[in-house]
Amino acid sequence: MPPGDEPTAESFESEATELLESIGRARKKVEGIAGVLDGTLDRYRERIDRLIRESEVDNWRQVRIFTRDVETIAADLGKAVKEKRLSPRLVAWLDAALRKARRRDFYGARKAWRRLDRIAEQGAEVRRLQGRYREAYRSIESRIRQLRTQVERLEKIPKPPTSPEAARAFNESVDRFNEASTAAYLDFLSRARADLAIPLLLDAGQGGGIGVPAPPPGSDPDPLMRLLSNASPQVDTFRGRTFYGLLELPGYSDAKLTHIYGDSRLIRGALDEAWSWLKAIREDERRSLQIQWSEDALMLRRRVPSVVAFLERLGKMNDAADRGRELVTSLNDGRFESLQAAARLYATHGEAAERKWRGALEKDIEAMRKEAAELSAVLKKFTDPAKVESG
Repeated sequence: MPPGDEPTAESFESEATELLESIGRARKKVEGIAGVLDGTLDRYRERIDRLIRESEVDNWRQVRIFTRDVETIAADLGKAVKEKRLSPRLVAWLDAALRKARRRDFYGARKAWRRLDRIAEQGAEVRRLQGRYREAYRSIESRIRQLRTQVERLEKIPKPPTSPEAARAFNESVDRFNEASTAAYLDFLSRARADLAIPLLLDAGQGGGIGVPAPPPGSDPDPLMRLLSNASPQVDTFRGRTFYGLLELPGYSDAKLTHIYGDSRLIRGALDEAWSWLKAIREDERRSLQIQWSEDALMLRRRVPSVVAFLERLGKMNDAADRGRELVTSLNDGRFESLQAAARLYATHGEAAERKWRGALEKDIEAMRKEAAELSAVLKKFTDPAKVESG
């Protein structure tokens, strides 16, 4: 139900009173005529209607089957009369329709069937009004359950420790740190010499959980490290390549590698041994230094200082290290955890948590309690739909 269209105690009381009066007037027209209100008349009329329609199309075919169907309906009508489920007056017209149909007088059968249209419509009107009353009654019950569920949920929302604006600023500060640290890391990979970058990446990967991938099982960066530490003039060009430049070398032919660097087997062998590690660094380049504001603060208290120290080792490329130091300060003085708790509450409960911070949620809860109490009180004044339908 769209907001603003919820049923109110006043609207339901007015509608329910009017519906019960209408049901009472409609019932008087057919009260005492067995089979009208419970749908028995409609079921027999439907069977006869189907019999007439099918026989009109089939005309003189399968006469024995048609006769059997007529006799079956006639026997069921007789049983309904004996059990007082159908008024004899109604059965008389239904039986007249069957007798005319048996004689293949389908026009006469339809005419006799039509004589019950008015009383069938009166019964359908009672059931329609009862359905509207049932729907209105159940909508109030549903609204009461909804209000009580909302009250129970809203009561459990704690007051956030900081304002929504502070929580949003906290999320933005983490996002800005991630953007700056990723930019600095990518810039380092694309600019720093391999003889400086590879030892630093290896140390970070094997060190304090910074996020740079460590060499996976089966990978051996030692041959590459030995090659990069070779100070011979022939290898100097190789050492001067960037990290991304090293990744391009496997695509070179042996002749090209030999022409530029001297010994292609030595270079290709060193790269092959370390390739899975180099590939892991390349694949995680945009995730390695990032943190999530929702991560455990104790873990971040250990990891963020290591990330900041790593960024400082990369060189002053942007303000990533400064932003990281601000996060370290907030982690140490407890502000990070407070802002983190508030951000979680706002992310989980949305506007309700914001209203809790401003002190407006308690008024909402009280209004819901009041509305539920008013609806419950007015509902007790009216009869349950099942009793209304049973008469």
